[in-house]
Amino acid sequence: MIPNLGKLLILAKWLFTRLPTTVAVDITHRCNLRCRHCYWWKQDHPAELDDPGMISFLRGLREGGLCAAILYGGEPTLRPAICRAAGDIFHAVLAFTNGMNGFPEIRNVQWILSLDGPEDLNDAIRGKGVYRQAVENLKKAPAPPIVHMTISRLNQESVSEFVKEMLALPVKGIGFSFYTPDRTMDESGLFIPLNERDRLVMELLALRRQYGERVGFTPAMARQLLTTHDFFKWNSYADCPVSRRVRCFKANGERKACTYGNTADCSRCGCAAVAAYRGAFKPFDYRTLRLILGLMIPQLRVRKG
Repeated sequence: MIPNLGKLLILAKWLFTRLPTTVAVDITHRCNLRCRHCYWWKQDHPAELDDPGMISFLRGLREGGLCAAILYGGEPTLRPAICRAAGDIFHAVLAFTNGMNGFPEIRNVQWILSLDGPEDLNDAIRGKGVYRQAVENLKKAPAPPIVHMTISRLNQESVSEFVKEMLALPVKGIGFSFYTPDRTMDESGLFIPLNERDRLVMELLALRRQYGERVGFTPAMARQLLTTHDFFKWNSYADCPVSRRVRCFKANGERKACTYGNTADCSRCGCAAVAAYRGAFKPFDYRTLRLILGLMIPQLRVRKG
């Protein structure tokens, strides 16, 4: 399917300008889980804007030139009216969910299901019964979601097993971030040292070769994360391309530096968005750009092999 005019506009801004294109917003300060590795619980949780206030806020951002949105929480499905409004306001919307409330069919919204390993391991991180409920809801979803895994000390040995499990389900694909620590805390129990992370990056590339494009991790993305390649070219806030392209907000409309919070440790960042953006354009790489377009266009399916 050819991207519509709005999505072509986003792509043109990436290619020809340095203007921001995207809003990342915590649309709620509530969540129905408390995952062990979740950065959100380490941030302050100001009172959320009510529905009219949040919709007006999102419309203002769109009028200011931001064409795409990423919805976070807390748990976005706790505010379905805001998810529907975002689908109407923006050209493309990604919404991260824990899957406990299902996957409502909403125009322009691509659901991304956060899971973190096979059932026993996932539930040790996210809560008993979460894996089974999320997978049950996934199987009933009106359109295949994307699965997202945050790789940390807690699950780093289960990546291959988890990928095999997920790709046997009706999912559009699976993507990965590496745990980004908070610079004000001792996060040695979660953060994977960079030299160890390099090995896992190569494991993800092997899984891409094994399973094809539904493993959302390209060689160009790997280059951005490897300490032997480009990682040290962008691992500061000043050099982060996503910080220039994405405007991040709390649930009350207040700006924050990054989705991961104001005290995220950029020197040890594992953000998939940076790896994908730089992988697509520095230098240009069609496979990575195709991956990004697959996120922006819910109907665009990637090949299985």
